[in-house]
Amino acid sequence: MSKSSTTPLLRGARPKLRLMSVLATALILSACGDSPDAMVESAKRYLSSNDVNAASIQLKNALQEKSDLAEARYLLGRVNLLQGDIPGALKELRRAAELGYPAATLAPVMAQALVRSGEFDQVLKDYADFKVPEVDAQVQVMGAVGDAYLGKADPAGAARTFESALTLMPEHAPSRVGLGRAKMLAGNLQGALDEAEAVVQQSPALGEGYMLLADIRLAQDKPDLARKALEAAATAQPSSIVYQFALASLLLRLNDFDAAAKQLEVMKRVAGGHPSTKYVDAYLHFRHDRIAEARSGALDVVKSAPDFMPGQLLAGAVLIRQNDHALARTHLNRVIEKVPGLVLARRLLAASYLSTGEAARALETITPILAAVVHDPALMSLAGQVYLANGDFEKAELILRKSADMAPDNARARTRLGVARLAAGDTARAFADLEAAAGMDDTTGQADLALILAYTRQGQFDKALDAHAVLDRKLPNNPQTYNLKGGILLGKRDIPGARQAFERALALKPDFVAAAINLARLDLTDKKPELARERFNKILQLDARNVEALLAFAELQQTLAEPPASVLSTLERAQEATPTGLLPKLALVQFHLRNREPAKALNVAQQAVALQPNDPRAVESLARAQQASSANQQAIATLNRLVGLQPQSPQPLILLADAHLAAKEESVAEQVLNRALDLQPDLAEAHQRLIAIQLSRGDRDAALRIIKTVQKQRPDFAQGYILEGDVLGQAERWADAAGAFRKALDLGKTAEVVSKLHASLVRIDRGAEAERVMNDWLKAEPKDLVARGYMAERALADKRYPDAARLFKLMHELAPDNALVLNNLAWSAAQAKDPKALEYAERALALAPDNPVVLDTAGVIQVDQGQAAKGLANLERAVSMSPDLVPLQLNLAKAYIKLDRKSDARKILDVLMPKLKADTPVHAEAAQLLNTL
Repeated sequence: MSKSSTTPLLRGARPKLRLMSVLATALILSACGDSPDAMVESAKRYLSSNDVNAASIQLKNALQEKSDLAEARYLLGRVNLLQGDIPGALKELRRAAELGYPAATLAPVMAQALVRSGEFDQVLKDYADFKVPEVDAQVQVMGAVGDAYLGKADPAGAARTFESALTLMPEHAPSRVGLGRAKMLAGNLQGALDEAEAVVQQSPALGEGYMLLADIRLAQDKPDLARKALEAAATAQPSSIVYQFALASLLLRLNDFDAAAKQLEVMKRVAGGHPSTKYVDAYLHFRHDRIAEARSGALDVVKSAPDFMPGQLLAGAVLIRQNDHALARTHLNRVIEKVPGLVLARRLLAASYLSTGEAARALETITPILAAVVHDPALMSLAGQVYLANGDFEKAELILRKSADMAPDNARARTRLGVARLAAGDTARAFADLEAAAGMDDTTGQADLALILAYTRQGQFDKALDAHAVLDRKLPNNPQTYNLKGGILLGKRDIPGARQAFERALALKPDFVAAAINLARLDLTDKKPELARERFNKILQLDARNVEALLAFAELQQTLAEPPASVLSTLERAQEATPTGLLPKLALVQFHLRNREPAKALNVAQQAVALQPNDPRAVESLARAQQASSANQQAIATLNRLVGLQPQSPQPLILLADAHLAAKEESVAEQVLNRALDLQPDLAEAHQRLIAIQLSRGDRDAALRIIKTVQKQRPDFAQGYILEGDVLGQAERWADAAGAFRKALDLGKTAEVVSKLHASLVRIDRGAEAERVMNDWLKAEPKDLVARGYMAERALADKRYPDAARLFKLMHELAPDNALVLNNLAWSAAQAKDPKALEYAERALALAPDNPVVLDTAGVIQVDQGQAAKGLANLERAVSMSPDLVPLQLNLAKAYIKLDRKSDARKILDVLMPKLKADTPVHAEAAQLLNTL
């Protein structure tokens, strides 16, 4: 802030005698019979001599005699502000305002009090345009406004305000300090340094100038110079506990505990009972492993000053050391409520959850800061462990790789080198470096994890197992290592071995949800859904409020296509278990969106944002709910907030571009996508959308230019050639399209590329070559569904219904519980006059009773086979669920005609016809039906 926030509490070299004089003054004042007005005048004299304690006593005595003295209320508010009692200051100042004390006199003090209470919006609302006749008072008000802008992280507003103040009073040092802080916040360290040096030269007795200088030196990574600046601040104003504490705090950060202990003695002489003094004392106990003393001291701090966040943070850290996690979390959550982005608080809280096996809560705690904090190895290391505990090996490897890049010691430096070489493609040397690092690091296992995950990603599962054996020796009987081993064995397709590893992890920790999830997936593969359910039931029997287990169980219920009411009940249980938890609310938003209940999704998303207004996941969920509710402009505003929360991430910009596209604002979307490319020039998602925008304008040449950029940036990226083939296909340049798809196929064989190449070759009458490409793929991938689905859809389009039915039946054998495959089999079988069509349709309906397409297929077949009532009910339900799907409305109209309900058919067609584009097949079909009525 731009001004010193405290005033001396005790002055002089003999504090005991000084304290006695204050007590004597109190006795004299209480014994005298002065009138309230005389007491106020006496208080003013004490204030003029900086004796705030005596002034406070006089003012309280005066108000005890006469409570409606406006001036006494104002002066007591000033005294409370000087003594650091901000709530007390605001109370008295507001009472003075109610009693009619002049606003011009009140404004400078009230504005400062509001700033120090964090009420920045109120300051800007009340005082941004407030005018005071006296220049000095006006500058003080402007200083508070500037501080409010700083508090809202608005350096431009702050700089503008402080510059205006300096125009009124060029030599006003606090305003120059504020301007320096604004420049520092804007990233202009040299400009801030110039302001700080000007202040200390102009006003060497002003501690705030040195404080600013110290902050700049720390930002420049020059802690020794910062220390000198803080020593100068403490010397300039030796009775200010603020500067003494700032110096002590830096000494603690520099691990200079001897100097910090000496500084503590100074603080005890200046203000022995101040929370910051008690805090430094407790902190030193903590760092010297005197945990009992540290606990006592930290709890004393938070008891006497609950809003002193360093004390709350220290209390949380000490209590975690004592494994008192419940109480520790109370203190840490209080810190996060006040300062959501404080990395250390979230790190400690996440570590607490991780140590008690609450991996989902740990992930919920740490996620909001991962995108913004990119240079904290301790945070990255913890995040890697959290992702491992949640079973997300891919993200764990990515995070641990970042952690290794930042770590300072030799083992981690070797890990860093290995990972860098691996990323560059120098595989042999990379693994040698990682193996060397693992040999050095014999305690944390971080290098081992990086090595294991690198081998796993490369498909070198035997080497991953060898590296895992080393980790297992370092961390024996650790359930997470067995869970990791199970993942490696799954990669080897050793299902029995993987199951055994997961079972071992669950035996070591019966409530280990990540292992239960892995086992449940294996159970589903073995067609044993009841066993999968039982795994979660056992965990919930141990703890019915296990949020992680409840959320995983809800996912299982959705996979098993259980009724939505059952899934909702489980999600609501998770929410009840942690009313302030974010993950259950995010899951509920997804549930309601999936079930086409945008209003309910929006309600829950708003609750999530109210709970965690700066959590990117909450903000994103609100934007998605707003989009689903067709509130596009609100969604755009929300996504702009998300961009502000994650300024270095391109993903929020992609979402924002999509929202602008939904609002038909292509030009704005294009600008947003280019901003995303500024952050990540090879971002495929941005390029794909830019290409789509150019194609929507009919500018294929512009689209191809973008594609050539993609190909140049990433020559080994198959998607660049797939995009080229798609654009050339739209232009019906099928021979060129086939060439592009062939290049894509050379870079990476996938069912998508094979299908696109097949379609292109067919278009240029190279059917034999097309069939050869497809047959080679199907032989190599006997269980592939994508290419077989493409071939089946081609057969349907060509009205080769027996061929389509044969292909869908083969797909059904590969994926017997896939409702959409069964649905397509039913449709093609019905067109081929296969009597088993109804059986297929009803089985698909049993798997997906709420899918409108499945309902439509079953309804059509039921009506055709004489089950009119049942079929019509399904058709009507399908249309009610998806009223914008034209084929569903046409099928219902056909059914009405077939059942001689022509008036009902006409109602549908009369509404539908104006919406259909003329000269299209669907318009012709609807018109033909209408003509039959």
